This record gives sequence, structure tokens and C-alpha cells, in this order.
Amino acid sequence: MDDVLPLIFELKKAGIVSRIVFIARNRKTYEFIKKNSVLYDAIYFVGGRFTFMNKYNNRYFNCLYNIFVLRRYLYKKIITIETFDVTKDQIISLLLAFNHKIFHGKRIKSLIINALYRLVKSVPIYRRAVSGDYEVIEKIIKGYDGILLASTIEEWNEAYNERLITDVQLIQVGYTRGLKEWQHYLHGITDRYMPEVVSTTYIFIPLTYLANWLTGEDNISPATLLKESLSVLKEFNNDILTVFKPNHNTDMDKFQEILKTTDYKNYIISYIHPLLLIKRAKFTFTYTPTSIVIDAYYNGCTTVEYAHYDSRFYKLNDGQSVYHSCVDFFIHRDVVKLKRVLSELIYNDIPVLRDQNRINEDFPILTQKEIKDKFGWLCSK
Repeated sequence: MDDVLPLIFELKKAGIVSRIVFIARNRKTYEFIKKNSVLYDAIYFVGGRFTFMNKYNNRYFNCLYNIFVLRRYLYKKIITIETFDVTKDQIISLLLAFNHKIFHGKRIKSLIINALYRLVKSVPIYRRAVSGDYEVIEKIIKGYDGILLASTIEEWNEAYNERLITDVQLIQVGYTRGLKEWQHYLHGITDRYMPEVVSTTYIFIPLTYLANWLTGEDNISPATLLKESLSVLKEFNNDILTVFKPNHNTDMDKFQEILKTTDYKNYIISYIHPLLLIKRAKFTFTYTPTSIVIDAYYNGCTTVEYAHYDSRFYKLNDGQSVYHSCVDFFIHRDVVKLKRVLSELIYNDIPVLRDQNRINEDFPILTQKEIKDKFGWLCSK
């Protein structure tokens, strides 16, 4: 949603799409997105609506319900941008095939992620370091009219140690979160959505996994790293607010337990869109590698990562973060250094330096003309 919605803003302005429906795969996903009021309201701002499939626990009821949700596929041309795999559902696959054949509907597979491929080349390095597996994985995608990629297929293959095999049109869309209409929208709503308490100085901490999702011999769980981080950060509780933003994969019970264990104070938990929180934060702090630092870097917010990687990867990657290009301060499980860095950032106004030439190169932003050139074919039969 974060990566596709900004593109929808541009397609709507270009007159390429009109009526827009966003469909979550289930109620859980739907309810979580609703908590992000900025995303949810943006859907309706752009003239869309939001619903979900698989409402019931009964398979047969779900078949009927999903047909109702997708009923427009039975009588008009639909342009479908798929962000998750729908092929496992036979009813949905049949409706898509019917619409494609009878009404010349279009199917587009989205492989857009905000972690631009040239910035995540450490991912295959990590995989190889901890497993010794250098085998390139083949990813076959067929049956679509187009595939959305942030950059080139070569950069995708290198970033994910894959070989993307397809016979359909590849559409490079660049860094969609920087698209003009989306940025303009966010600028106009910032004051409305930011709670009054966040008008003060604050640290932004995006929450993600707390279980150990990285493989390796000597990894430390994100929960442990977060606990260590908060144990140091709490020394500054009297001087600065902390804003936590949960992800859909965050174990909130475990998080509350960590807050209680560390006796952490002066914080709020917010479901506001992370880009709004980033724009006004003193700095963005992460306790595990997360692509949110890419957004923070692009938006001129200082980034800090406290982590502990598998020692083999740490050595192979020259002691840098997975997202090393976008991390201003990287601390590899050193609480003394962490305290020193935090003190420096909290009590001083350190200018954020960004190379605009590098920003332009690493974060390509399409113009409205380029949008029309790349997607004009969707309007034809």
C-alpha cells in the first residue's frame, strides 16, 4: 500500500484510472491498514474505497463473498495491480482471466518496494555469508500484462540473488514514495494528523519483528536489542519524547512486556504514517535492519541503527549495516558507543548532510509526463 498508493495518485491525475478499489486479502490486513489513518483517508481522498476478501471462516461462504467483492470483473474492464499472490484462489484467478479475455482487462504484478534495489545489495551477501549458498534463485512470473519494478531487472537480480524470468512488459517506476502528488498530499495534511504531543522534540522508533528473523550462528534477537536500546534511551526520558510506530508484524504483547521490564517512560505509540513521523523527528532509531531508514535518509532525517549481525556477515560487509548507504550512525552492539551517540544527537543540533546528486541518482522520481508515457497503454484495448 505504501508503495502503490503514491503511484495511484499520479495515475489518477493523469486520467489513466478513474474508479479505484483497494482490496485487502483478509480482515486482519484490512483492520491494520485502517489504523494508519493517513493511508486509509488517502484512499478516499484519491476517490477510492477500501474493502477486503475472505470475510468468513467457511470456505464456501468466502467463495460467494469474494465473487460479490469482485463482481465488477464480470461486466467491465478492470486494471488490476496485484501486490500479493492471488493465483492460489481459483475463483479469483477465473474472474481475472474472464475479465482479461472478454473486456480486455489488464493485470499488473507489483514488485515495488521502498528498499530500492541498489541500496540493498547486502542482502545476498548476508545470505551467502551465513549459509554459503551462492545459488541464484529463479523467479518466474508469467500471465501478466506488466510488472512494476523500482529500477532495472539487473538491479533486482543483484539485490535479491535472483534471476527474474518473465515474458511481459517491465515498467520502471523509481522511488514511488517520492512522487510529487503523494509528497504534496502529505505536506498538506501533516498538521492535521500529527497529535499535539508530537509538536515537541521526539525520537522516532519504527517497530518491526521482535522474534529473530535473521539466520546465523551468533545473531541476537531483535527483542534483546530493543531491550538494550531502551535501557540506554530511558536515561534521556526526561529530555525527549519517544514515538513508537508498530508494524503489522510487531508482537505488541512482547513489546509491552519490554516497556515494562525496562521501566520506559515518556513515550507514545502512534499509527500515523511513518513518513509524517520521520519528517519532524530529531532522528530515526532502529534496533534491527529495516528499510524505513531509506525513507528517513531520503527525507533528510538522521538515522541510527543499533544491531548485532552474524559475525561472518559483519566481517564480509566491512562492519556496515545491511542498509549502510542510508545509516548515518551504525552501532554494532556497543552500549557505551550507543549512549555517546544518543547524547550527541539529543543535546546538539547536528546538521544533516545529503549529497543531492546522489539522492537524484539513488531515488529516481518519475515526472507526470513519464507516468503518462509508461502507463498510457492501459487506456487502450
